[in-house]
Amino acid sequence: MKKIMISGLVVAFLLVSASSLQAQKLYIGVKAGYHAQDLAVPTLEFDTGTSLFYGGQIGLNFMMFAVEATYIRSDYEIVQAAAGIVDWDGQTLAYQYVGANVKLIPISLAVFKLYLTGGYGTYTADIKTVGKESDWGLNYGAGIELRITKIGILFEGKYRPGEVEIEGATLDLGNYSFGVGINIYF
Repeated sequence: MKKIMISGLVVAFLLVSASSLQAQKLYIGVKAGYHAQDLAVPTLEFDTGTSLFYGGQIGLNFMMFAVEATYIRSDYEIVQAAAGIVDWDGQTLAYQYVGANVKLIPISLAVFKLYLTGGYGTYTADIKTVGKESDWGLNYGAGIELRITKIGILFEGKYRPGEVEIEGATLDLGNYSFGVGINIYF
């Protein structure tokens, strides 16, 4: 519930700001890609065939900055390498990130933007029959966007550190993500 309220406030801020800033561009988009998960429980591994993510974003560009609300989700199959602290073999880890990011756009040409991004949000790990935990953390990355009229095609890399504890096992959910997306500008 807390995540929904924070996301709602971010979206409301973006929409209210859109009417008061000059030279702003409101956008909404979708994103998908690959997560390179960094799990810190020695006896567990993720099935690498399930390392895809999907999500969406809504944002507002103004001058050389952008403010963006983001949602990302991944579902990982857990493969138990050996008997150990936990027995989660065959379980699915549902990973979600909900947060806000700020983009610095140092290079912005007519059809090309290079940007750096950083933000803060909540990370949730949910293993259905085991437990669910959340934590807050930073994320950072960089990307490029190719813009054709009102459509932007983006390529982005990010690092999202995050750590939760489920059933006494600490899951270091830090991951590198590499994604491709489409933004529609209004």
